[in-house]
Amino acid sequence: MAGPSDPISVRELLAGNVQLASPPDVFHKITQVINNPANTLADVARLIEKDPGLTARLLKIVNSAFYAFPTRIGSVPQAVNIVGFRELRDLILATLVIDRFSALPNGLITMRKFWMMSIRCGLLVKAMGKLHPRGKRLQDLFVSGLLHEIGRLVVYHRLPELARAALLQSRVENISEDMAQRRVIGLDHYQVGAELARNWHLPEVVVATLEYHDEPQSAPEFSDEAVLVHCAAALAGIDPFNPEFIDQQLPADAPVWALLPLDRDQIDQVIMETETALVEVFQLFYRSDR
Repeated sequence: MAGPSDPISVRELLAGNVQLASPPDVFHKITQVINNPANTLADVARLIEKDPGLTARLLKIVNSAFYAFPTRIGSVPQAVNIVGFRELRDLILATLVIDRFSALPNGLITMRKFWMMSIRCGLLVKAMGKLHPRGKRLQDLFVSGLLHEIGRLVVYHRLPELARAALLQSRVENISEDMAQRRVIGLDHYQVGAELARNWHLPEVVVATLEYHDEPQSAPEFSDEAVLVHCAAALAGIDPFNPEFIDQQLPADAPVWALLPLDRDQIDQVIMETETALVEVFQLFYRSDR
């Protein structure tokens, strides 16, 4: 097995695994249809409706606390019309990625725990975006937060012994897991996630929020989104009933506050909004039959 003296590249880590090589076929087809300006709402709806299971899950999501629409949405065409191409594509991506990656075995984290943290992160980013002064221009917030740690599952699955050694080093030396991974493996799970996102031709904002995790303000594009995801990731392990938690995770002198156009009261509001919706949204995205 590769180690620091025999480093493995991110590309090698992703190669040779069918689950990692390319996105699910239905997502690829839907992306092609959406990206073709000649196609209409009806074209997108017809393609989605070919998968009854996916159709049912999407309608449950759009009628849930995830959106809190005042009236019920009863059909895929109506959902596409109200939610929009891009948002619906992101919902499809979220459901398909959770299904596919939950099948990757690893002995370092349970899928339920991983996706609970990931969905919480996505909801936090989504809620922050509503309060952001440039919120209407921000892109793909929920899916960027949801997929922020996706490379972790790849590393745990492909390099379990080295990943375990990195986890131990991070705890012993009180350093971040990604820093320990760079020391032990020669790469970190954010690099792996960014390369996976490129391979799958995911939205560029997803790549940016992964690639610039450590320095979100340095992202040449999507720096606002990268900052929000960075902050949400820091809060994703939150205990909403502990008022000292934010001070511990994002202290008053943290550099990110200079980049984040939200105040502490707004962050408190975001956290409570997220916790209110979390259980219902988690049950919609993560199937209980695992």
